[in-house]
Amino acid sequence: MGRTILTPKRKKNIKSTYLGHILIFCEGMTEKLYLQFFTVILTKNKFNDIKIEIESANGNASRVFKFADSYLCEEHNNRKYSNYKKYLIFDCDAPPNIQNIITNMLSSANSYEVIVSNFLFEIWLLMHFENVEKKLTKGEIYRRLENHLRNKYEKANEGLIREIIQKGSVEAAIDNAESLAKHYSERKMNITENIEAMNPFTNIYSLVEQLLAAIS
Repeated sequence: MGRTILTPKRKKNIKSTYLGHILIFCEGMTEKLYLQFFTVILTKNKFNDIKIEIESANGNASRVFKFADSYLCEEHNNRKYSNYKKYLIFDCDAPPNIQNIITNMLSSANSYEVIVSNFLFEIWLLMHFENVEKKLTKGEIYRRLENHLRNKYEKANEGLIREIIQKGSVEAAIDNAESLAKHYSERKMNITENIEAMNPFTNIYSLVEQLLAAIS
């Protein structure tokens, strides 16, 4: 795992939370591949009973929500995942009524945990290499990633995802995202009301930190 293991100081400061059984619905394969890097390590540990399953909706935020609801409406899935904690992970670049969609997600009977990246998941990937405090265009985000990787960035590329995790610093990404979240919190801003103004932003660090704690 190299630098992806939490330092003792950080692990000590994490609120002890048993991950248990988790079902994750992702917007696309980039997010899925990133999370699978950690979940594969967890599942190889025969001494834990953490179960994590990931489904890709291959669409935007609205598609993720509809896909998850439809998936859980199926009787077999509803029974199988009734006791699982359910996550929705998506970008905020589309559709235009993203705030309403987030509101509907949070009020759903399925009790989803909402993980958003504004405006792209690649903001989180870039945080593995640098602090991101100002709004960037898609082109700027990709160029910065390419400068760090010294290679062309491609979405849903398993090799590049692995390279980002191993050459960058997951702990630094957590620190960067957490600092940004604190910045918005101090200004009384949250994803239930202000997501459009919270750019850049991602709260995936909270889930990744727990995955690393379980691995460590």
